[in-house]
Amino acid sequence: MMRTFRSFAAALAVILGVAWGHAEPVQLVVQLAPGGERVNVEMQMIGVVSTLPIRGAVVEVRLYPLTDELSRLLEEGGGELSQAGNADLPATPVAQASFEEAREGGYRAKLPVPPAGDYLLTVVDTTFKGEDALAAKKVSFPLRPSGATLSLELPETSTPNRYLLYALLGLALPALVGIGFALAARGDRKPA
Repeated sequence: MMRTFRSFAAALAVILGVAWGHAEPVQLVVQLAPGGERVNVEMQMIGVVSTLPIRGAVVEVRLYPLTDELSRLLEEGGGELSQAGNADLPATPVAQASFEEAREGGYRAKLPVPPAGDYLLTVVDTTFKGEDALAAKKVSFPLRPSGATLSLELPETSTPNRYLLYALLGLALPALVGIGFALAARGDRKPA
């Protein structure tokens, strides 16, 4: 019985570690390269604490015209915008595209080339339900022939309690049923 309890406690510790394992800031290195009528966007995602590549992320890139309100938000953030929770900005993007994972922790997308001017390049992570994260910096078009490289940081996010509860129950329920069957089967044995 004690061995079964220890096994259950170990399994629960692993499940909790997985559930909270993504809640760390993520360092982004975004490279923009001219590609004719499109801008090639390459991005590397690395966990700040774990230093591991971030795999399987659901991420998109958006270009917003740099309005006075967005400029003010950038100034307040020291030239960078980084927020968790609401990924909506007070403007309409002129271009956006979803990233595809090209390699472990490496993502790529293509954006249409916008008219000349200043823009807010925004990376939005919507991997986990209810915990959007956003990081943004100013970029100017047209790009230089060598392109541009931006360093951004997605903030730490917290999983909503209701979502976490359902996720943990979904992971723990099969284990609890298995433990119940094992205990029931042990109870039918009679010593010889």
